[in-house]
Amino acid sequence: MSSKNLKYVDTPTQYVEVDAIKYAYRSLGKESDIPLVCLQHFTGTLDNWDPIIINGLAEERQVITIDNAGIGNSEGTTPDNAQDMAKTAIKIISALGIKKCDILGYSLGGFIAQTIAAIKPDLLRKIILVGTAPQGTKALHSFPQLVEKAFQQQGIEVYLYIFATKTEKSRKLVTATFQRLMERQKDRDKDTGMPAVQAQISALTKWGTDPVTIKLSGIKQPVMIVQGSNDEIMDSDTSLQLYKQIPNALLFYYPDSAHGSFFQYPEMFVKEASGFLNYFE
Repeated sequence: MSSKNLKYVDTPTQYVEVDAIKYAYRSLGKESDIPLVCLQHFTGTLDNWDPIIINGLAEERQVITIDNAGIGNSEGTTPDNAQDMAKTAIKIISALGIKKCDILGYSLGGFIAQTIAAIKPDLLRKIILVGTAPQGTKALHSFPQLVEKAFQQQGIEVYLYIFATKTEKSRKLVTATFQRLMERQKDRDKDTGMPAVQAQISALTKWGTDPVTIKLSGIKQPVMIVQGSNDEIMDSDTSLQLYKQIPNALLFYYPDSAHGSFFQYPEMFVKEASGFLNYFE
């Protein structure tokens, strides 16, 4: 299942079948008893992970990226809520023969990670949450309107509108990330289709509007929280709420950054995340 010497750009897409549905994933790094499983952001596929980050993390451990139901090359119907997305992620992880793992949840993937921690805590050893928020975050009430404004942009401006601040430095760094995402030419994932986009918009909105069901104080695993200084999608201040409520948490704010905080500082993130996974208890 592991591809020790491959870089992410060359890592083949593989498939695991659960209940007659095929799910796409990629695995690289040295095979380990506790791999790092990565859960992606809104509309994100296997090809939306910064290769600097994935390659860097895979130098010391097995890293597995997965497409949830109806996303990228995965079959099935995309759920309209984080709870069912989490159940699907658990099925995929279990089908890969994984008994315990670390998890990296980015944005919507962070909602899924929090939910897994609540409904199947024994599966997780450590948790990394990037650009995400707790249930009940008011900023998500207007998520559909933000997406509409983003999709009105042209070309790379759609990406920059979501992931960068307005400063020249932030835009330059996130543009470099976007270019790295285009390095892979063969065996690319399908773009996320509109039915899946609409389901994910619903899931993101519900995370902010539905009753709170996850007790963050009940998450006992070590948790690393990473956030940008100006993430309008999630409201940067909500990461402080996560930090205050999760008992064993670390919090990192990255300067002059928006929803793509760790994309702007990939080498720094790899160093901090690797230290967290290796040493923090």
